[in-house]
Amino acid sequence: MRHNCKLEGYCFRLRPIERTDAQTVVDLRCEDMERNQYIHAISGDVGDQEAWLESYFQRGGDYYFVIENRLSGEAEGLIAFYDVSDGRAEWGRWVIRKGSLAAAESVWLLYRIAFEQVGLRELYCRTVADNATVVSFHTSIGERTRTIHKNIFEVNGTFYDAVEQYSDQEHFYEVVAPVLEKQAKRVLHRSLKGETGGLVFHHIGVAVRCIEKELPLYTLMGYEKEGTCFEDTEQGVRGLFLTAKGQPRLELLENLPGSHTLDVQLKNHQKMYHMAYLVRDIEKAAAVFLKNRAKIVSPMKESAYFGKRICFLVLPDMMMVELVEE
Repeated sequence: MRHNCKLEGYCFRLRPIERTDAQTVVDLRCEDMERNQYIHAISGDVGDQEAWLESYFQRGGDYYFVIENRLSGEAEGLIAFYDVSDGRAEWGRWVIRKGSLAAAESVWLLYRIAFEQVGLRELYCRTVADNATVVSFHTSIGERTRTIHKNIFEVNGTFYDAVEQYSDQEHFYEVVAPVLEKQAKRVLHRSLKGETGGLVFHHIGVAVRCIEKELPLYTLMGYEKEGTCFEDTEQGVRGLFLTAKGQPRLELLENLPGSHTLDVQLKNHQKMYHMAYLVRDIEKAAAVFLKNRAKIVSPMKESAYFGKRICFLVLPDMMMVELVEE
């Protein structure tokens, strides 16, 4: 059915499937026939899949999603819950691209959509009993086993038993969700390192009217100068880095004479206005943020202080991020 449910996680997002995803469905379902031996075969014809999707859009109680990688923007899998009845639904149609790390987070997001957006009380799944790897996955994340259905599945002329496993809302948030979220965070850190070489926190930018006048206030909090003041005429600012044991590095910034770079922050009393990260590949890092709806507000240019390229982006929540090339 057509629906508007979607949710972004750490490394992946779920979005409603569209007719234009027919080729993606064919590619994912036909990618590895050995791995897909326990699911129904589909036609490799994109037109047939488009027709199937059109019929799906007419059905009620059926929520089908594409699993997208937030860092690359690429589709890496499919997942759904369907047959909604009396606050319960079955989940399945779960296919992950070979080599993808989307498994844990896609299930975490699906449960959250079912419980938080659709208002269901329980999700259950039925897995071919011979598919030991998938049955083990469900067990490992804490889903409960309800029963084994005898000869319930017929795949390519062979009948199989099915293991029914489930989680209600309370059990999900107490047991299943912490396991899945922990795995999702691990995948994010691994993926960020692979895509960008890693993000290493460097400093918080602080807008001030006069560095000399405000510096004594920061010394009261244990901060000391890290080097001397510098000027960046390209950015129109004068700056000074401060450090303190057990506290984040700060960069005090004031406007150079005739510059208006920090006017908006100063007018709005927005003291801490950007967070800066060292990155090995600044182009890839910027691309990741742009794919997540960030906007570049200051293009890449050489920094007078670092002697390397920097750029500034604004996230959808209006937080500003500075990327500094290592």
